[in-house]
Amino acid sequence: MKRTFILLTLLLSLFVCCDNGGDCKINNVSYYRARFYTINSETGLEEKTQFPESINVSLVVNGKDSTVVNHLTDATDLALPMSYTASCDTVLIEFGDIATDTLFVHHTNIPYFISMDCGMGMYHEITEVNTNGKFIDSVAVIHSYINFDRNENIKIYITE
Repeated sequence: MKRTFILLTLLLSLFVCCDNGGDCKINNVSYYRARFYTINSETGLEEKTQFPESINVSLVVNGKDSTVVNHLTDATDLALPMSYTASCDTVLIEFGDIATDTLFVHHTNIPYFISMDCGMGMYHEITEVNTNGKFIDSVAVIHSYINFDRNENIKIYITE
């Protein structure tokens, strides 16, 4: 009985000692969250909307686009990664066969130290968002600081 207790204690202490504190479990990619809205023509108030058409979303990096969302239907919001090296992210949003709009998300990159084992991570602060305005009416930045929380950062107002 005493021997079993000692063996269990040793095994338990081995598992506890092997924990590195969990710092490296942090996802080093921060995402900004954008939600779709419309303006109610009768009340003039904004309403969260669910976009019924399928959408495709691509990020343009070094002149080449990479699809990050493909044929998403009933979309209400998007979570998109931020660039570590660029100060402006170009986002192509294709609304079914209706239109393709471009968002230009200007941001400041803010490096931060995680730990010696995990290295550096990156936070961001959105400074400005522009659009070419084909299907997207306007864009509002409501929470400019991007880290690992789940805050809504951008409101995308689409035309009805």
